[in-house]
Amino acid sequence: MRVAVYARVSSEDQAERKTIENQLEFARKYCDLHEFVPVEWYKDDGVTGTIPLEMREEGKRILEDAKAKRFDVLLIYRLDRLGRSARIILNAVYELEQYGVKIRSMTEPFDTGDPNGRFLLTILAGVADLERETILERMWYGANRAAREGKWLGGIVPYGYRINEEGYLEINEDHLPGMDMSEADVIRLIYRLIANQGYSTIKIADYLNALGVPPSYTKDGRQLKRGKRKENTAGIWRPGRIRNMIINTTYKGIHYYGKRTNKKRELIPREVPAIVSEEIWDKAQQTLKENQLEATRNAKTHFLLRGLIKCGCCGLSYHGRSYPDRNNKRKEYYVCGGKTSYRGPLYGKCRSKNVPKAWIEDYVWNDILNFVNHPGESIKELAATINKRESQRENLESEKEMISKAIMDKESEKQSILDLFRRKIITSKDVEEQIQKITQEKLALQQRISALERQILEETSLEQQFQSVEELLKEIRLKIKDTPPFEVKREIVRSLVKQITIKTDIDKDGRSSSTVIAEYNFSTVVTHTDVLADTALSQP
Repeated sequence: MRVAVYARVSSEDQAERKTIENQLEFARKYCDLHEFVPVEWYKDDGVTGTIPLEMREEGKRILEDAKAKRFDVLLIYRLDRLGRSARIILNAVYELEQYGVKIRSMTEPFDTGDPNGRFLLTILAGVADLERETILERMWYGANRAAREGKWLGGIVPYGYRINEEGYLEINEDHLPGMDMSEADVIRLIYRLIANQGYSTIKIADYLNALGVPPSYTKDGRQLKRGKRKENTAGIWRPGRIRNMIINTTYKGIHYYGKRTNKKRELIPREVPAIVSEEIWDKAQQTLKENQLEATRNAKTHFLLRGLIKCGCCGLSYHGRSYPDRNNKRKEYYVCGGKTSYRGPLYGKCRSKNVPKAWIEDYVWNDILNFVNHPGESIKELAATINKRESQRENLESEKEMISKAIMDKESEKQSILDLFRRKIITSKDVEEQIQKITQEKLALQQRISALERQILEETSLEQQFQSVEELLKEIRLKIKDTPPFEVKREIVRSLVKQITIKTDIDKDGRSSSTVIAEYNFSTVVTHTDVLADTALSQP
C-alpha cells in the first residue's frame, strides 16, 4: 500500500506555537509503527483551512498526484487539517475518493476505506465545523464588546491618531519628522482649506505635496503588494485620498467599527477624540459637493447623456471619453465602463461598441424636439408620468414623517431602559446592550431619512414645477426656441429620458452591430439598429 502524508498549519496555529514539524514528527513515528514508507510529503505551512484543497499550493499537488495514481492512502494528523468547515472537508474527501485514494487520520478512529469510517468522517467533519463556528462566535462577541468600550482592534490607524497604552485612539500631536506640524495639524489644515477657503481636493493635494508633508504610507514605512512583491508607494498625496479623509466621520469624533468587513456583522458606532468640530466637518462636506458640481460645469467636454446610457452586454454604465483620430484630432465617444475597467479573468473586458457622442446626442435630442413640437397622443403618457412622480414624492414624504416619529420614540425607549435600571430590574450590562441597540436603530433611521431627503429632492424635477403637461411643454418650447446652453439641454434631457441601452452583437467574423434602445417618459421604447458600420472592435 502506497501512502502519502499531508500536514498543514495556519497562521493562527503558528501564533499558538503549533508548528508543522510537530505533525511531521508524529507522522514519522506513525509510519515507523505501521511499517509505512511514504512516497511523498505534502506541507502547507501558514495556509488557512477555510479555502478549498485545490486552491492551496500543496493541496493542488495532492490532487494532481492522486489523479496520476502515485499513492493509495493519504495520512493526515487530524481531520481539521483537510479543512475547517464540513463542506471543504467533505468536498476534499469526495474528490480524492474519485481517484481511488482513501483518507486515514493518525489520531482519530476513522478510515474512509469502509462504510463505518465514512459515516464517522461525516460526524467528525460536522464537529470540526461546529468547533470553528463556536470559536468565531466567541471572537466576534469579544471583539464587539471591546469595540463598544472604544478600543482599537487592529487595522490601519487613521492619519492624525495613534494608539495609547490602553489600546484607545488618541490624537497624535507629535511633530512630523523635519516639520513644525503634527499629523493632527495636517488634518486641521485640510479641513480649514476646504471648509473656509473652498479649496478643491486637487489643490489641497498639490499644496501638501509642495510642503513636503509625508502621507501615511511614507510616514509609517509601509509598502503596497503588487503581485508577489511589496513596493514602496510614490509617497505623494492624491486627491482621492484627500476626499476619503474629508468624508471620514472619525475626524468629527464618530468611528464605525465593522464597516470594512465583507461579512454581515453588527455596525458599532463609538465616540473617539475629535480633531475638528462638527460644524467644520459639515461645512467641508458642503464645499466638497459644491466643488463637484463646479467641476462638472467647468468640464472641457460636456456629455449630454452622462449617466443615462447602460450597456446591454455587461450592465455597466457608459461614460464619456475622447480619442485621437488618424489626423490626431480628438473625437468624443460614449464608452462602456466594462471596457475601461478590468473585471477579472472570468469576465475580462466588455466587447461592447463605442458610440460617437455627436451621433447619439443628436439622435436623442431630435426625438425630444419632435415630441415637444408634435406631442400628439404621447402627451397622455407624460401626464401619467408626472402624476406618478407626484404620487411617489407624497409616499416618500409620508415615510419620512413616519421615520421622524420613530426616532422620537427611540428617545422614550432609552428613558424606559434607564428607569428599569434605577429600579434594579435589569443590570448595567443589559442597559449597555439595549442602549447600543437603540443607538444603532436610531442611526439606521437617520440614514434612511437622509436617503429619503435626497430622493424627494430628485423627484422635484423640471416637470414637477408646472401645473400641467401643456404648461411644461410651453416652457420647454421657449427654452429651445433659440440654441439653448448645455445646462438647459441637460435639464430637459434628464426630465424626459428614462434610460438608453446599447446592445452590441458580434458575428463569427468579429464584425459588430449595435442597437440603441431609448426609453422616454413621453412614449414607448424607440429602437434604432446598426447605428454604425461594423467597426466597433477596431475603434479605440
